[in-house]
Amino acid sequence: MTHLRILALAAALLAGPVAAAQANGAQDAALCRTMSATLAPRQAEIRALTSDRDAAATAAEDLGDVWEEAETHRLVSAARAREADAARTAYDEARQLLARRELALQSAVRQYNTDIEAFNARCTRQR
Repeated sequence: MTHLRILALAAALLAGPVAAAQANGAQDAALCRTMSATLAPRQAEIRALTSDRDAAATAAEDLGDVWEEAETHRLVSAARAREADAARTAYDEARQLLARRELALQSAVRQYNTDIEAFNARCTRQR
């Protein structure tokens, strides 16, 4: 939810006066238009990374449930123990994928926030 708030705040900031009208001079106006044009694709990238992370979280949770179920039958037989081991391996791999996707999302949001700060500092009026 925090990421959605960040995106909503960024959209609200961009929905204000046109950056080019607020810039000082033609060179700043061009730079502000260029900066503004890069923000929407970054938002789309963040939405895609959020979706990927959410899918990885769901998969990890589901595989965790499978592993827990298999673990309860571990002592029944050697075959069940192997199934539990395989389920645990799949769960661990899913958790690692989730961690990688979470880090990628955090990195993208951090960069987006830096870009928004630069845009605001250069292209919006101080009140």
